[in-house]
Amino acid sequence: MFTGIIQSVGVVTSLDGENLIISTNSDKFLNHDLGTSIAVDGVCLTLRGYDENNLTFQVSNESISRSIIKNYTIGDFINLELPLTMETFLSGHIVQGHVDTITTVSNIEQVSDDLWNFFFVNNNYKYLVDKGSITINGVSLTLVNPNEDKFSVAIIRETYDRTNFNNLQVDSPVNVEFDIMAKYVERALDDK
Repeated sequence: MFTGIIQSVGVVTSLDGENLIISTNSDKFLNHDLGTSIAVDGVCLTLRGYDENNLTFQVSNESISRSIIKNYTIGDFINLELPLTMETFLSGHIVQGHVDTITTVSNIEQVSDDLWNFFFVNNNYKYLVDKGSITINGVSLTLVNPNEDKFSVAIIRETYDRTNFNNLQVDSPVNVEFDIMAKYVERALDDK
């Protein structure tokens, strides 16, 4: 389980079959037990090994087919987050690391030097609530004015500088995880 608060941005150095290697300059991601879960652009992956600053993950076909991992190329910037612990602040929201869908950036507006509005194509309106939570590329964000065609999020300077949002462009694909609470409510209503 994660919070959606990104701790580092890594760089894809290799994607060969089911092996993904990401380099990181952050000591936070080194010397963990093999088998540790790490969110990679919001996808919960298992640490298979590391060598110096390189993290190695085994990626299943399911994870590749349901996420933007299939689009990774050498040099892509990737958001990284370690799992939630009992001592971690829950600054974002509960994030499982299970991508629900992929969407694309439809527009980016720079509002000021320290604020951007990112707009996304909406392909599953039923899970989106104004001022509700959403996870995009592993980042916990607040929804703004979702409708049947699009939704947006405001990105402040801190988030822009600490994530791969500063590398996104119009038409960039992104991973989306909807708030788990919305999915539980839907299931409860469907079971009645």
